[in-house]
Amino acid sequence: MKFGAHPVGSCVGAVLVHAVYLETGRIRKGTRLTEADIDRLRDAGIESVIVARLEAGDVDEDSAADQLAACLLPSSVRLSVASTGRVNIYATTRGIVRFDRDRLKAINMIDEGITLACVQHNQLVEDGDMIATLKIIPYSVTGDAIAAVQAAAGDDAVVEFHPLTARPFALIQTRVDGMNPAILANTEKVTKQRLNRLDCALVDSRIVAHDSAVVTAAIQQAQDNGAEAILVCGASAISDRRDVVPAAVERAGGTVDRIGLPADPGNLLMAARIGDVPLIGMPGCARSLRLNGFDWVLHLVLAGIPLGDDEIADMAIGGLLMEIASRPLPRKMVERRQPDGVDIAGVLLAAGMSSRMGDSNKLLVEIDGMPMVRHAAQAMLAGGIEDLVVVTGHQAPAIEAALSGLNLRFAHNPDFADGQSCSVAAGIAAMPASASGALIALGDMPYLSADLVAEMVQDHARLGDHNTRISFPVYDGRRGNPVLWGSGFFKALQDLTGDIGGREILAAHPAAVNSITWRDDSIHRDIDNPDDMPASGSGL
Repeated sequence: MKFGAHPVGSCVGAVLVHAVYLETGRIRKGTRLTEADIDRLRDAGIESVIVARLEAGDVDEDSAADQLAACLLPSSVRLSVASTGRVNIYATTRGIVRFDRDRLKAINMIDEGITLACVQHNQLVEDGDMIATLKIIPYSVTGDAIAAVQAAAGDDAVVEFHPLTARPFALIQTRVDGMNPAILANTEKVTKQRLNRLDCALVDSRIVAHDSAVVTAAIQQAQDNGAEAILVCGASAISDRRDVVPAAVERAGGTVDRIGLPADPGNLLMAARIGDVPLIGMPGCARSLRLNGFDWVLHLVLAGIPLGDDEIADMAIGGLLMEIASRPLPRKMVERRQPDGVDIAGVLLAAGMSSRMGDSNKLLVEIDGMPMVRHAAQAMLAGGIEDLVVVTGHQAPAIEAALSGLNLRFAHNPDFADGQSCSVAAGIAAMPASASGALIALGDMPYLSADLVAEMVQDHARLGDHNTRISFPVYDGRRGNPVLWGSGFFKALQDLTGDIGGREILAAHPAAVNSITWRDDSIHRDIDNPDDMPASGSGL
């Protein structure tokens, strides 16, 4: 390429290097000058301009950028149209950006006029984020330089983009005597927030003794409940391969790949696997939402990147260190922590025939001077359910009288004898159009607490995809009631038949489950027969 000042009369077809400002308007730099441009320059009294002229073997900047983008970048990204020698590269979904450091450096050393810049290695990005930019600095480069870059690139893209694939997760926490229960509860909340950002479901959450045999059993139970990735947060940090958590992994037939991470915070992390199921021993810092090495490992797992020694050791470059916010979360993910448009209504099932209670309708039996069904209704209202529908059937007038004065409404199920599914359908049919979820509770659970209702509503509302999730309370590894269904399941709930409730739907959507650990067995305690009643009619 020739570069320099030339008389305007000889510049037709040359590239204008510097913009020229005329009374008739600007001629932009990079313009290929036409006869009309030359006439405007002459009319303005300009006799010479600085231009660039392509020579044999030169490739103009935009063509060069297009050619190089095709060989250096993967097909899974979006490329901008080349302009002024630049092609910008954008993510097409959530994923991580990776590159071969040596090849990227070599490419940028071939010709100073060819540059490829990208975000940090393993950077997490969102759909639409720019991940790299290819820029041709001069107005052209030689064909030989392009060929050299293509040869250095080889057959594989230099910049890779790996979409994240959501998985159903399990969380196993171990405890020791004297451990504050609030720590365990907060760890589950933080973990769920972290997973929710990544559109992952926590389908199983349990707290067990800090014992390798017990942890092994919990791992197996988590897999039985549909977990495809397992997180273990020990009461004590993992410091040796013979420690409790690594030993439990090996008991379960797994392999411990690595103990220790060259990133701080996050040093005391364990990477393991049981067959195809990745298992991460969480460092203590993972109990906080603050960015740490655990986040990096979590992203690799969801991107399907094996956690080998080389991969782990590579994290030493830019290894966080104290308060440095390296590789922060994408802004879009942070902004949707508090979702808008959440409107969770309530359904209280009170239509049953109470056949196992003898001659009495159990829902009308008084406990602490109040009908059982009223205890459940008051707990739902006090827990934040502003629109509560009570489904009636058997002895409907008496049920309505027992709930008089409460801020709720009724939906009658004339087919109550056909089973619970008909009552569920009647309650869902009565949901307002604005409802994004329904908390379905049983009228024979007088131990239901307002605190549980509030916790479930708040926890479910924090889910980024709450419309398509199912929230359960869990105690001692067992799921209980009530159940919070996202509106995406409303039609399926209305189509149920028989006396099976929503079990069929749950079985078909295990990854939709959102597990919420509760502090006592109240979620399992319903009243079916006289033996279930508290002594002397009290005990609440």
